[in-house]
Amino acid sequence: MTQSQLIQHISASGRKITLAKLGGQLKRENFSLRELVDLTFYTDKEIALKSSRLLEYILFKFPENYYEHIAYFIERIEDITTQAGKKPYAKILMHITSPEVPRQVRSKMKEINLERVVELCFEWMTDPKMLVSVRASASEALFNMRHRYPWIAEELSKQLEFIARNATPNLLAKCNYILSYLHCED
Repeated sequence: MTQSQLIQHISASGRKITLAKLGGQLKRENFSLRELVDLTFYTDKEIALKSSRLLEYILFKFPENYYEHIAYFIERIEDITTQAGKKPYAKILMHITSPEVPRQVRSKMKEINLERVVELCFEWMTDPKMLVSVRASASEALFNMRHRYPWIAEELSKQLEFIARNATPNLLAKCNYILSYLHCED
């Protein structure tokens, strides 16, 4: 499948195609992760959002098939500007920094400089205008990166304690969950 064919699939109104079906097809055809990442910046916001959701599905379901190109995703992460687009990006980041991803992904992530991503996660997490789901995913991604960058634990703890004062119930639950682990490590 070419990028233009994928755009046609995504943009076809009235055509019901599930993420699982399309994601499986892209995996089978070895569709380029770089091209899919590029589609998340497409000028048509609906295509960009659907591409972001498809990217999320693929990197959650088949991360070992795309680990070689995760660096490109990381390079582009700070270019995402829409609130809706940040949601899948934050969830992907949370997932690929998790200790539960396949070994190849963990190894590849160790090769990538994530300092700018850490800064970006702190920005997203502390922005009160950001979607709660983005803030929660960013905080979990930071938690996942705390061993690589030890200074994160203390700063994350401070920020989460501050955020928890005025957090929505969902965000408060995530703050308390992460804080419980951080405080156990003290």
